[in-house]
Amino acid sequence: MDFHSQYSKRQLNGTVYIASRRVLNKTLRSELQNGAGELYLMFKAPYASYNIDEIARVASELGEIFVMRFKVDFQYNSRGFAFLQYIDTSLQTEAIQVLSQRFRAIHLDIAIYPSRNARELIMLTKESHDPSPYHVYQQMRSLCAFKSVRVYEYRPRRYAHIFAYTNNDEAIKAYRMIRENMVLFGSTASISWLRNNRTVVKDDFVPSCCQKLDNNLVPPNLKACNCFTFSPKHCRCPSSLECQEFQGNATTCGIMQLNECNEEHEQKQEQAKEEKHDQEQL
Repeated sequence: MDFHSQYSKRQLNGTVYIASRRVLNKTLRSELQNGAGELYLMFKAPYASYNIDEIARVASELGEIFVMRFKVDFQYNSRGFAFLQYIDTSLQTEAIQVLSQRFRAIHLDIAIYPSRNARELIMLTKESHDPSPYHVYQQMRSLCAFKSVRVYEYRPRRYAHIFAYTNNDEAIKAYRMIRENMVLFGSTASISWLRNNRTVVKDDFVPSCCQKLDNNLVPPNLKACNCFTFSPKHCRCPSSLECQEFQGNATTCGIMQLNECNEEHEQKQEQAKEEKHDQEQL
């Protein structure tokens, strides 16, 4: 079987995908779609000298590729990095050791690392200027599918919305979509990647207190409890395909919870900062 009959190739926005045409069983495909065995390839400049097809061919010599994602600019030149997954995820360690040498043999300087598979975005909003967390949630659902959302009231009326996606690729698409539609989330809203050292522990949630939304996505009593759950069956996505994928990936209800944060605690924190600043000035 030649390379072109074994793999498909397509471009979506700034990403070129080279993917296996093989039909995989549901369990394996789900593991791979969640980022199992993913590798991060970092190229040394000048990036225009890297040929996408050539890199994929060399990588496929080690094992069958599930998908390879190349980041490109408007001129179809590499932006300096790519992501690689083999169908056999156990090849990840061997690939790190072997592929760099194979690329070097054809005069390509490519460093290979395990991928962080970053797939969480954090949006910061202020309810006094921006929509409420509930309205942010509704707007996000109209843009693109996500697996879950966690919301923290880290200061009075200031919220951190953490959106989780199936994998890094889905998170990147969502990030682009959100950036293009930031006006929907208010004048002070901001979006960024949630770094590993900022990840919030899921055990912080107390789902037993959460209210269930009705069919119109309205909680029974907005003042009764600071969190609510949502069900995948209420998904309203731009396309039926995205909606089906969302329902298939969300095996449990997402939880939105606002942590308690009172004005008195906030004032004490601000006072402590001011006292520390005054001491430093002396």
